[in-house]
Amino acid sequence: MGRKLLLMIALLATFVVLGTWDNRRSMQRVLEQGRATTAQVTGAQHQRVMPIAADGWRPRFVEQDLSVDLRWQGADGKPREFRKVPISESLARNIVNGEQVRLATLPVKVLDDEAVPPVIASDATARLASLQSWLAAAGYAALASWAGFAALTLLQRGGRTASALARPTPVPRRALAGLGLLAAGGFLAFSAWSDGRSVDAIGLGGGVVTADIVDAITLPAKEGGKVSHAVRLAWKDGQGAVHHFGPVPVSDAFWNRITQDGVLTVRQTLVRYRQDDPQPRPLIVDDTPERQWWPQMMMVAGLVLLVVGGGLLFSGLHTRRNGLQNR
Repeated sequence: MGRKLLLMIALLATFVVLGTWDNRRSMQRVLEQGRATTAQVTGAQHQRVMPIAADGWRPRFVEQDLSVDLRWQGADGKPREFRKVPISESLARNIVNGEQVRLATLPVKVLDDEAVPPVIASDATARLASLQSWLAAAGYAALASWAGFAALTLLQRGGRTASALARPTPVPRRALAGLGLLAAGGFLAFSAWSDGRSVDAIGLGGGVVTADIVDAITLPAKEGGKVSHAVRLAWKDGQGAVHHFGPVPVSDAFWNRITQDGVLTVRQTLVRYRQDDPQPRPLIVDDTPERQWWPQMMMVAGLVLLVVGGGLLFSGLHTRRNGLQNR
């Protein structure tokens, strides 16, 4: 019974991981390639009982409790409609009151593709953060469930074979050690991958604009650390409003490109920011973030544990099978 329960949880968690990853990939495509327009909310439905939508032959996971139906005018002038577009709780509070749905007009990005859901601009940041949480939670649940299912299957088969031969045949210790290393390696690798693929709504859907570098400052070292650098930025949006942000930390390489002997020599740079929400920190396009050693070390350690664990598990099971056949 426990093995069947673990298998069911593992399958469901794996489905959620795949569905969440597909939703994130679809949102990234729309935010990067889609055109901006407005869409009318024509309806809403709860998805708690059935978090699945069918877009033709292709099923789609709906990760939010509430979804809406949207209608807009395509680039060819023809009306378009898409059903069951997930919305976050924050947006749901603004357009849903009990069982009443406010048929609001919302800014969206669309691809005019019947298989690709539109993205509501004001909801992109919240949904991307939610998808990352879903991905992490479902990924850990899938890893734990598959590991538990494999362990119980291994132990049950060992018990059945031993009963059939009337002689106890314990599972080799290196097989159990390999199973443990597989689980640990999977957790480490997935954690490192999740950190490295953390959702950055600005990087995915932000607009690019030329910003003025108002000031460049050197930040003092903290508790024996090295000196860091930052800049203050100012730019105009599409409506002519001026936005200021800073200090924005920059890498040493970017600092050396815009200064000489500590004096600012480059006065402008390209930045990416959210047009619908300029409050989050903008990204400097030419400033490639320095790679962190910790996620890299976790990924390498996880992969090494997966390889070693797989080898130990295979070797232990092979040795045990040969022992049974020689009886």
